[in-house]
Amino acid sequence: MFFYRLGRSVVLILLTSILVACAAPSGSLDPIKANDLSCGASPELITDPSFTAINDTGSQWRYSQHAGDRSFTVDAREGTITFKRIGSEPWAMFRQTITDERLDGATIRYTADLRGDVSSEVTHFFGAKAGLFLQVGNHPNAFMGDQDPGTGQWDWQSYSVTETLPVGVNSVNVGFIHQAGEGAIEARNPSLVLVDCFD
Repeated sequence: MFFYRLGRSVVLILLTSILVACAAPSGSLDPIKANDLSCGASPELITDPSFTAINDTGSQWRYSQHAGDRSFTVDAREGTITFKRIGSEPWAMFRQTITDERLDGATIRYTADLRGDVSSEVTHFFGAKAGLFLQVGNHPNAFMGDQDPGTGQWDWQSYSVTETLPVGVNSVNVGFIHQAGEGAIEARNPSLVLVDCFD
């Protein structure tokens, strides 16, 4: 009888140990499901994608140009910006810097709708182009108006750029560049989302 009870106790202890080892801790997530939550349904990372506050103090959208007197204007109306040349400086950018831990090593997609009417005739040596701007960290090889077309006239089209950030880099600059001749580009619906952030 003693050995029977001892045997039952040993079996119960073994079963309890197995069940505890197999049970997932409370609140834990399967790595794939955790990745789906953090990357698969990525929130919009651009602040003010409708350009409603571009002239407000503290706006995340920033204007910069090569040098000299202001040579471009950026006007917003009903969710669309018009980025127009008015002077002689070779280029200007209208962009925002996004820093987020989730960008570290992630694949991102930057998308926007563009319409253009810009000349390919320029007096500088940077090359005539206007359109999307995407820079990963401080890397010098940025995407700068390299969509097709980047000069001339075109109606509304959606363009996107996909990039993978190196591990250790968690910031990007996104926006628009005007490096073409006379004329303007229009932009609407800019979006930056995580495509994948899990190796």
